[in-house]
Amino acid sequence: MLSTELLLYRLRHLADLSSTEISLILSMGEQPKPHAPGTTICPHDDGSPHARLIVSGWACRPRILPDGRRQVLGLLIPGDLMGDRGERRPLALNPVVALTPVRTISVARLMMAVRDKPEHYPGILRALATIDRAEESWLLDHVVRLGVQSARQRMSHLLLELHQRLAAIGFVHNGSFPLPLTQDMLGELLGLSLVHVNRTAAQLRREGLATIRGGIVEVHDFAMLAMLADRADPTCTGAAA
Repeated sequence: MLSTELLLYRLRHLADLSSTEISLILSMGEQPKPHAPGTTICPHDDGSPHARLIVSGWACRPRILPDGRRQVLGLLIPGDLMGDRGERRPLALNPVVALTPVRTISVARLMMAVRDKPEHYPGILRALATIDRAEESWLLDHVVRLGVQSARQRMSHLLLELHQRLAAIGFVHNGSFPLPLTQDMLGELLGLSLVHVNRTAAQLRREGLATIRGGIVEVHDFAMLAMLADRADPTCTGAAA
């Protein structure tokens, strides 16, 4: 899927877009910029939190402590936006680091057009507002995962969230979706040791709920996984973003 078409696919999933809005999105074509794993995508070296779109690869928002420890605040996947879009939200200003090879394009021109002439792009504005609400909801869900859920619940909850988000960009096929993260990355995200990640994934597989293998997740029983995670079944409710 071309980079601009990926953004169009996601925004149209959230709001009705006019022909003018569609033309604006499709006119942003540029050569994607590559980012190696472990490198900071946003902000720029000069500290400016430029607005960009992930067109391939996965990244995260970490909060780095003075002693070098980091807390991952959430994942970013293809179709996600990052950086300052003019609203100076703390989450938007937080650094973004590539977890896998990532490619991004600038969406600064899109954001400038929407900001300068909002009356011309009401659908894009509604979609962006929905994305902002979804990002805050994912962050709150992440706090709950780390704060009160067991290891099995944390992993189940994350898998259901990722299914919902990836389905919104057409990356889910017959209940399977990509998860190109190492077990160390999963452990850091879920607050679990490597041994605990392995044990929890094996338990979900034995229980017939989900299998994680070769960078692919296959969910076998959405209803039971949702019951375990105390989360809505994404196959029965509409995706938020």
